[in-house]
Amino acid sequence: MKVISLGGSLIWKRGAIRTAYIKEFHNIVREYSRKDKICVVVGGGEIARKYVQVGRKLGLDEFLLDYLGIMATRINASLFISEDSYPTVPFSVEEAVRALATHNLVFMGGTEPGHTTDAVALMVAERTKCKEVINLSNVDGIYDKDPRKHRDVKLIEKISYDKALKMALESYAGASTNFVMDPLAIKIAARSKIVIKILNGNDLENFKKALEGKKFYGTTIR
Repeated sequence: MKVISLGGSLIWKRGAIRTAYIKEFHNIVREYSRKDKICVVVGGGEIARKYVQVGRKLGLDEFLLDYLGIMATRINASLFISEDSYPTVPFSVEEAVRALATHNLVFMGGTEPGHTTDAVALMVAERTKCKEVINLSNVDGIYDKDPRKHRDVKLIEKISYDKALKMALESYAGASTNFVMDPLAIKIAARSKIVIKILNGNDLENFKKALEGKKFYGTTIR
């Protein structure tokens, strides 16, 4: 079985839905699901941020702002539903587990306020005893420095849970919270020894390599 965390930044670009990308990605996971089970947890991206921004201006509390983001992830996940997949978007990890008992392909979004879709993906993996999660976003992986501030950055191909968690906590403690994966997701991976493969989801050929267990360009946390 494979669990994939698909970043919302790959679904939306400059205010538009990437229809061609969704179709191509769906074709890849559908083909893979013919031989193994696969669960894709879809992020909120641009649409989630816009709803949260408006909600904050309207004075909504943080719980409701999180819930707005969750609803956005479920809308994004619904774009992938087809006759080849589970017919609805599971609202919880347990519902996703039940869906995987009858279907090889499941698409879902967020579940509860306070949990990112990355964390949800790790929870699904932990609950199903899946030992690998592929994280797709719009970056190649984890760098030794912030690529937005430095030119002489190097991609870290392999990193331990402890070092990745330290980098994530340092990022969240500072002005930026754009680290490629949130601390909770890394903690879940560490406690259940789940390997995380981080790569740029725009390169679908590279994604197929990671999906098939071949050498890929990106970062492995283990």
